[in-house]
Amino acid sequence: MIFYRLATAFFLLTSPLYALAQDTIRTESAQSADNLSHIYYQDLLLKVLQSTEADFGKVDVVTVDINVSQSRGFQLLDRDMLDVFWAGTNVEREQQYGAIAIPLIGGLLGIRVPVIDKANLTLFESIKTAEQLKKLKACQGSQWPDSDILEFNGYNVERIISFNLMYSMLKQGRCDYFPRGLNEVYAELSAPTNQGLVAYEPLLLRYPLPMYFFVSKQNEQLKQRLSLGLNRLIDSGELATFIKQHPTTADIFPLSRFSHSHILELTNPHLPETTPLDDNRLWWRIPVSTGGDIERGH
Repeated sequence: MIFYRLATAFFLLTSPLYALAQDTIRTESAQSADNLSHIYYQDLLLKVLQSTEADFGKVDVVTVDINVSQSRGFQLLDRDMLDVFWAGTNVEREQQYGAIAIPLIGGLLGIRVPVIDKANLTLFESIKTAEQLKKLKACQGSQWPDSDILEFNGYNVERIISFNLMYSMLKQGRCDYFPRGLNEVYAELSAPTNQGLVAYEPLLLRYPLPMYFFVSKQNEQLKQRLSLGLNRLIDSGELATFIKQHPTTADIFPLSRFSHSHILELTNPHLPETTPLDDNRLWWRIPVSTGGDIERGH
C-alpha cells in the first residue's frame, strides 16, 4: 500500500527545499479551493505508483504547500523541489523536461466548456459561429498552452497569472467566459462559491491538448515508472474505469450527452509531432450520435 500523506513545507521559493528521502515523491498543492481537478491527478498518481510498487518499491507522496504558476512549477522540477508536475504539453515543455506521453484524462482536457454567469445565458444562446464567440473575452491562464491556442485561432483572451483569480474575474464581469476542460468543469462548479455560474454545454471548443505527467530530464527512473504504471492501467482497463468513476469526472458520462453540442474546432500549433494521436487506446471522444456509448478513440 502506498502511504499518502499531505505535508506542508513553508519556505521561500528562492531558498533550497529541505532534504527529502529518496522514497518520497513531491507534488504541488491545489492552487485554490476551486481547483478540484487537482484531486484527480493526485489520486491517479497514487494509483500509478501503486501499480508499480512490486517493481520499484513503496513510496510516499508529499504535497508541498506552494502556489506556483505553470512556468514556476516546471522550474521547480529543475531545482529538485518537485518530482512530478502535471500540465498540458507543448513542444518547448517536451524538449526541456521528461514527458510521460500518455494522456492522463484521455484528451478530454482539450474539449472546453464555456463557464458563464447565469445572467449571460441569453447572450450565449445567440452565439452560432466562432466569429461571434471571438468578439467576447475568455479568461484563461497566462502561461497555459490553452491561451496560446485560443489566440492563434483568433479568440480574445484575458491572461490571468493565478488560478484563484480566474473564477473571481468571471464573476466580476472582467471576462465573458472561462473555457474549462470537460474533465474539470463540473467538479469546480460544485463549489459553493460558484453557484452563480453554469457550464454552457450547447457550445464546446475542441483542440488536441493532452495532459501529461512531467519529471526532470535527469529523473529517468521515475519517468520509466510512471510510463510503466500508466500503460498497465490502460491495458487492464483500470484507467478507463478510474476516469468514469472518479468523483471529479463521473458527471461527464456518458459522453453521448454532448453529441448535439455545437463544437468549434481549433488548431493547436504547438502540439509536438510525436504526440500519439493515432493510439486509440489513449483518447476519448464525443460520439457523433446518441445511438451508442462508444466513447474512446478518434
